[in-house]
Amino acid sequence: MPSDSSTAEAIAVASACGNRAAGSGEGLRGLCLPRSRAPLYGVIVAGGLSLFGNAVAGVVLPWIVLSLTGNAAWTGIAAAAGMMPLVIGAFFGGPVVDRFGSRVVAVTADLASASSVAAIPLLMMTGQLDIGLLIGLIVIGALLDGPGMIAHDARVPELARVARMPIERVTSIDELLENAALIFGPPVAGIAIAAFGMEYALLITAGCSLLAAFIGAICLPRQRRRTIDPDKGGAALAGLRFLLSEPLLRLLLVVAMVMLAVFGALNAVILPVLFKAGGADVLDLGLFLAVSGAGAALSAVTFAVWGHAWNGRAVLLAGISGATLAIGLIAFLQTGPYLFVAAVLIGLSTGALGPLANAVFLKRAPASIRGSVLGTTAAIAMMATPLAVLVAGFGVEAAGSAWFLWGLTATLFLLMPWVLFSRAARMMGRSPP
Repeated sequence: MPSDSSTAEAIAVASACGNRAAGSGEGLRGLCLPRSRAPLYGVIVAGGLSLFGNAVAGVVLPWIVLSLTGNAAWTGIAAAAGMMPLVIGAFFGGPVVDRFGSRVVAVTADLASASSVAAIPLLMMTGQLDIGLLIGLIVIGALLDGPGMIAHDARVPELARVARMPIERVTSIDELLENAALIFGPPVAGIAIAAFGMEYALLITAGCSLLAAFIGAICLPRQRRRTIDPDKGGAALAGLRFLLSEPLLRLLLVVAMVMLAVFGALNAVILPVLFKAGGADVLDLGLFLAVSGAGAALSAVTFAVWGHAWNGRAVLLAGISGATLAIGLIAFLQTGPYLFVAAVLIGLSTGALGPLANAVFLKRAPASIRGSVLGTTAAIAMMATPLAVLVAGFGVEAAGSAWFLWGLTATLFLLMPWVLFSRAARMMGRSPP
């Protein structure tokens, strides 16, 4: 059975951190003492800053596209253009992280993201931005986001061992920060757009990436893990071979792929179009996403405290069922204050799914190919999302939001019996991973 991160590696990380702390004379206040939680928290905070910047950009960029074109199809095209490089970068980013180390890849990715995002407001201020140039900059920024995401996660098991913290709690804290980004990012984006304009709102994203690069450079271990022998096969395929050999991981991959595709289409295309067509402004959209994030944060906190004892199969089914009901409610209502009930339900239903799945993958991935496993997992999980947002853009333009929302509801509804009768899911229920 695949093991968690090796004890030897955890000792090496702790020892290296201890040596650096001793050398600096910082004593017990050092960032990298053995068993200190500062490096782990630093890595989590760096990832949270990147997510906060992405949450701001996730509101601002569709609004820019709609302002430039007034067309839902272009909104889907722009969203898909940002997601496809993310999938490619995640697949090839795992081996890159295994080869060059998490620290180098994470810092490089954050700096590249800051540069590409900062170029958009500069072009807007000079009146030179058009839809083609905007999509090009989105592609450039997204290409290294995948490796950066893997780099932040790849050293979590060793750092968690040094901090003496269960993986489930670490993934829940990470999910809590992600939901905090969803709570505060969209309203901040809406306020910044209303007060200063879209171009200045994007400077928040660039600043978050710069700060994440600085924190990652300090907190991520300098030494690299031992990786697989290149003579044993391609590194890019090592993660894929491992995933295909694990029934439980295959099940979670399919669930993640469907959920990401559905919510990618919902958040990137359908909700902006729905709110704009209903006469609402960007602050209303930001509030909806913030309410959803608050519900997910509450769910993630609950999972952090009690999740290690929960039935994993029940958590999975409850999350899918709640999400199905929530999207059906949006399709039925479309406008009005009761939409925020659906936002709360989305958050409460899905908030524990991320920590659950992340804990399973981090526990079961061998340390020597963890980057490849995580990268392949992210790439496969996100693979359907670019197509979903592209189809959503053209589908909403042709048939309207309501029909497409009912289609998303039906998709999630069909996922429930497959999970319910899956042998791997039953194994998960008998022994929570």
